[in-house]
Amino acid sequence: MTPHGSSGPAGPGWKVAVPVLHRLLDEARQRMRSSRSGPTPDERGAALVEFVLLLPILLLITFGLIEYSSAYQSSSAASAAARTAARTASAEAMLTTFATDAATAAATSLRTLPATEPIEMWVYRANSQGLPESGGFASCAAHCIKYTWNSQTRVFNTGSPSGDGWPANTQNACNQANWDTVGVYVKLDHKFLTKLFVPSMTLTDYALFRLEPAPTQLCP
Repeated sequence: MTPHGSSGPAGPGWKVAVPVLHRLLDEARQRMRSSRSGPTPDERGAALVEFVLLLPILLLITFGLIEYSSAYQSSSAASAAARTAARTASAEAMLTTFATDAATAAATSLRTLPATEPIEMWVYRANSQGLPESGGFASCAAHCIKYTWNSQTRVFNTGSPSGDGWPANTQNACNQANWDTVGVYVKLDHKFLTKLFVPSMTLTDYALFRLEPAPTQLCP
């Protein structure tokens, strides 16, 4: 006999527990069958909706990385071209070819870019802020030489410069108390690949080098 008040096999507690256990076992079997047979149509539909919603975001991130990488490459090329050209010009202080040789050096650095990206470069005498004597890059005025890019030949047009010029014999590369600094400014028009964000972007950079001592025969 079952003790008084206990819930043995014949007690009311067991009668309640048995259906619950059966229901739990049935649910477990259904889950196992579902896991073996793959996702249900509802689950597949939910996954498809999530993919469709996330796809535009993934594409934006992917193309954004591509565009940023290409713009960074062009910006690095402009920086390298400015430094190379300024170094060349500083090493040729008071030589008449200082500016044209700087333009050749810059063009060589820019050949890794599409032919239509470079726009122009300046060779100028820098003020104390490192800018042209005009105060900025709006106009190539005093002691400034400007060359435009020829996309056909992929070089700067040194035969038709603009600006007020900077005669080599006026450069201060002999008086150690007041040395001139040469600056080179490079401007690009970077074209984006996908044009999802903007079609193009203007990229600029400039570099400064103090003139190296001029050959003795050129100094007064």
